[in-house]
Amino acid sequence: MSLATVEAGGVELAVEERGSGPPVVFVHGTANARSVWRETVMALGDGFRSIAYDRRAYGDSGAPEPYGGTTVGEQADDLAALIESLGAEGAIVCGHELGALAALDLLLRHRGLARAAVLVEPSMLWLSAGGTDAVSTLREVVEKAALGRGPAAAVAAFLEAVDGPAAVRMLGEERLAAAQSAPRAFAADLAAAASWPAGRRELARITAPVTVLSGERSAPVRREAAESLVRLLPQAELVHVAGGHLLPVEAPSEVAAAIAAGV
Repeated sequence: MSLATVEAGGVELAVEERGSGPPVVFVHGTANARSVWRETVMALGDGFRSIAYDRRAYGDSGAPEPYGGTTVGEQADDLAALIESLGAEGAIVCGHELGALAALDLLLRHRGLARAAVLVEPSMLWLSAGGTDAVSTLREVVEKAALGRGPAAAVAAFLEAVDGPAAVRMLGEERLAAAQSAPRAFAADLAAAASWPAGRRELARITAPVTVLSGERSAPVRREAAESLVRLLPQAELVHVAGGHLLPVEAPSEVAAAIAAGV
């Protein structure tokens, strides 16, 4: 894979590319970086132009100074600028968690840059009846870990809260260390999902094909949110995958198959 940088919103974003063919842009979630897509890109193969990047303040990407927060809109604008800079218009956008919200906002506000989207466990818990309580519990877990053991522990606590005790082991030491080395990005992400103003009316305007992947082992609140989202989108399909929240690592072949099916 080749490593380069692209400027978006005054920030240098680190980008890796592999293969040639229809473009696929990968947008990672909270407490991760572009490396979370490594297995999925390998499973997709060289017949696609796979583009994975570090969102602002993660991995090898830069961030404005000071950097105290972000929004879904800002992340989608970064994504749009990246697609235009790389000449990847008409891409399939594959987003995980918060990255899935950025992909949806791209489809809503930057029409024509993406032909379709694959959303892996989108962080839209407000679409479930138990979503508010789930978000509050997650915040308490993260805050308790941060106060007691510091930012690195807060990242690990977040990962375990969203995908169980095996989450840290699945990611591996390299990716965990990368996530823990980006405390500003992690803190900014925690409040970002709630910043997206889109509701049912806006979701109904997204006419591009969307595939939503939901982990069969994920918490019921996440599965319910995925089901609700599919009902609200005009052209959406729900695919249940054996695994949990970290499907890009745990079930990369299934994620790659959903991408290939959208071409």
